Amino acid sequence: MKYLKLSSLSLLASLNVFPLVIPSASFAAEKEPVVATNLEPDHHVILENQYVTVMRVMIPPGQSTLFHEQHLDYVNTHIDGSPVRASYPDKPVKDFEMKSGNVKFGNHQGHSEVDKITNTGTTLNMQIAFEIKQAGPLGFGGSSRPALPAFQQVLDAKSVKGWKVTLQPGESSHLYTQKGPGVRIFFTEGRVLEAIPDRPNRNKETWVHKGDAMLTAAGPVEIINGGDTPLIFNDYELQ
Repeated sequence: MKYLKLSSLSLLASLNVFPLVIPSASFAAEKEPVVATNLEPDHHVILENQYVTVMRVMIPPGQSTLFHEQHLDYVNTHIDGSPVRASYPDKPVKDFEMKSGNVKFGNHQGHSEVDKITNTGTTLNMQIAFEIKQAGPLGFGGSSRPALPAFQQVLDAKSVKGWKVTLQPGESSHLYTQKGPGVRIFFTEGRVLEAIPDRPNRNKETWVHKGDAMLTAAGPVEIINGGDTPLIFNDYELQ
């Protein structure tokens, strides 16, 4: 009598039994890609110079950013906040609220962080954020603002300082000197008058909207609210 030698797989097939195949971890749960912050699709680069990259971040309700790496000092101004969920590759998720008007500073020089943000609210989450391209402080000197009720300091880090400025209609910031470059971010719309140095009563006039941003430079500064409603903005200066 001749015997037919079957392979184990053939034998299992003949018995209509199949081995359980367990996929590898990399196959079962591939890692999501990680991109640089300024390449993340919800981070729209709107301004840039040798010092900073300024981004308008817009996350619709129920949607998420990609995982993105922040490896530079990072200032985030919440224009339209919402509840969010932060997910990380190596630690539990965190639920919290980004409140409109708040400022978050990320001290990421030398120790980067990767996260993904999901808008768990029902309205658009919009932020104006900027990365500081070089490790600070850069040596521009200690900045300051006039000791007036219009100025409220909201950030004091080694690489950048920030003030919330509220000017009533017709009110002036009074003349002061900005020592380093910076970023100005507006919470309200209105007409901004900027005094032109050494030209009395000559002003540069700009109309701004909520969520607008502009780059600023070192030098003498005087800002006047040229509109008929309060003008509110955050003024940041690199150190």
